[in-house]
Amino acid sequence: MSDEAVVGTGAGHDDANVVLTALRTGGAKGLSVTISVVHRTVELICVAAAATGFVALALGGYAWREALPGAVIAVVGGGTTLAVALYVLVRVRALAAAIKHPAETLSQAQDLVMRAKGSPELHKLAGSVRTARAAKAAGIGRARRALRTGRLISRVIGLASPDPERHRYLVPFTPDRVKNLWLAILIGIWAWLISAVIASLALLTVAIAAL
Repeated sequence: MSDEAVVGTGAGHDDANVVLTALRTGGAKGLSVTISVVHRTVELICVAAAATGFVALALGGYAWREALPGAVIAVVGGGTTLAVALYVLVRVRALAAAIKHPAETLSQAQDLVMRAKGSPELHKLAGSVRTARAAKAAGIGRARRALRTGRLISRVIGLASPDPERHRYLVPFTPDRVKNLWLAILIGIWAWLISAVIASLALLTVAIAAL
């Protein structure tokens, strides 16, 4: 989208220009940094959590095969960890797919801004961007600015629902999906800790039984 397409007069045009400028300033580099850091970190955690969940499920089921309560705890705890880890992994990889098409992703976000031009929601978002600019000038670090780019895209999507075909790279960034992803990550961390305890107890039970 060219700069000429967003030039105009009035509060609606001004708000759109503010948000569009912020998106262009963050640019493909900011988007790539944001998703790359989150993707690689969360992917490693998911693999480790899934492995722990599988061990807790399999080893716990074997160790307590004759004790129903213990077997149920192992299956539920390990199974939950495994399921949540796989869910998060799929969602994060969907976000990471946008890295391969950063220009298109930003272009689609700009299209949503233009569709929301003149709305109270866009005015509120533009106000937040103006505040963020002041904070940036005050010395906010590059990592935090990169994260702001990702959050900005998610908030832009909240202005107007993306079309699955026309804005396919934005669908993983919808506020509900991002919210559910972070919720799943929090649940997964607790489930991972529980599975680690289950796996440790199951291993101890097997070791004692082997004596």
